Amino acid sequence: MKTKNEILEIIYNSIDELNLQKEKKLSKEEKTKLFGKDCDLDSLGLVNLISIIEDNIEEVTGNYIPIADERAFSLESSPFKTVGTLAEYIQKLLNEQ
Repeated sequence: MKTKNEILEIIYNSIDELNLQKEKKLSKEEKTKLFGKDCDLDSLGLVNLISIIEDNIEEVTGNYIPIADERAFSLESSPFKTVGTLAEYIQKLLNEQ
């Protein structure tokens, strides 16, 4: 089981990796928008970030956790709105294992 702060660290490390590829840098804050109106990422950037996060979670935990699956997209409130909502969703997924 990982705490929210441990998951945020994984996400922030993933943002660092993504920022190496981007001209406009994504900020490392819980309120950083990832999806929706006025978001800080385009759709390709979000896909890349999710892929990096999945790889980093697997490296840290030894388990592959699919983040962007049917379940995530069927939720009433998107887990991809902000860094904070994504961290909460990942924590929930990890706790179910």
